Amino acid sequence: MDIRFADHSSFQRAAAGMVGSALLFGAALHPVTPLAPLAGGILGIATGAAIAHGRVGWRVAAAGAALGALFLSTSGPMLAAAAASLALGIAVGGPRGVRGLIGVLIGAVVALVAMWCAVRIAAARQTIDWPPLATTAIAAAAMGVVGALAMMPRHLQVALDPVRAALRTLPPGLDAEVRGLCTRAAVIWSTARERIADEAGKALVRDGVVKTLEVAARSAEVVVTGPSEDELAQRIADLDQRIAAATDGEVRTQYQAARAAIGDQQRYRDHIRQGRERLVARMHNHVAALEKFELAATGLEAARAASAGQAVIKQLEELSHDVAASGEALAELELGDASPASAA
Repeated sequence: MDIRFADHSSFQRAAAGMVGSALLFGAALHPVTPLAPLAGGILGIATGAAIAHGRVGWRVAAAGAALGALFLSTSGPMLAAAAASLALGIAVGGPRGVRGLIGVLIGAVVALVAMWCAVRIAAARQTIDWPPLATTAIAAAAMGVVGALAMMPRHLQVALDPVRAALRTLPPGLDAEVRGLCTRAAVIWSTARERIADEAGKALVRDGVVKTLEVAARSAEVVVTGPSEDELAQRIADLDQRIAAATDGEVRTQYQAARAAIGDQQRYRDHIRQGRERLVARMHNHVAALEKFELAATGLEAARAASAGQAVIKQLEELSHDVAASGEALAELELGDASPASAA
């Protein structure tokens, strides 16, 4: 999951507008009402949001509703109503749906915290000797500082990255060569997501890398237990000697049965080893196809500028088929799915 902060400049305008406007409104309202720190902060927050994102009418209406609730009563429910109105005003023009609802809820909580900060500063023992005008203005400005955090949901962008999620699920005991191919595939995606402008090409690389990681994780599920190949070969040689030396028919039959069972184990291990070799070979082919496609896709814009775009586009189409085919072959590869008898 990627968390990014978008549009820094508008957030900076909003924050500066909220703090500066709250300071001015708090100072202007000081002679009018003892609630000047809260009222100035509310007006300052609404003004900063309007400076950064417009919708002045909606924000003025929201600030007016918040002020109405504040002047009716400073009880907890009325402060909550004022914070909710202010949060709705901040959220105007922002994200919608669930993200918008979360933004409103966060904005309301931030507004309440901002009000609490303004009240604490205005009534603090450390500010009792300050000039009343300065105390009110600074308390309102503090409310603007905290209120700027209510703009965060508008600017935060959360994107789920399936490649990173697949990387986290790779088992720790993965074969070193397979893990190296997974790392190389992840690097391809890291480059492609930044340099490939075409969404279809970017999706092709992402899906190809995810498929590589999924198959690699599945390969680690096949665990070979029991004697090693050298031990099996030694036991087979020993049983062959016993069979050759046996004079009793029953003894020879039991040794031959044991010899056959060990032979099945050996063939099963050979089958798994062959499957692993095929897996590594197909992963190499698939990762190489991804690298080739990513290189061609990132050079598309330069080729277009050189009037060679059509040739590169045709090449990309051919390479995309290669990537899709190698991915399908990789996904269809199964390891350890055969019994010893079928392996024979």
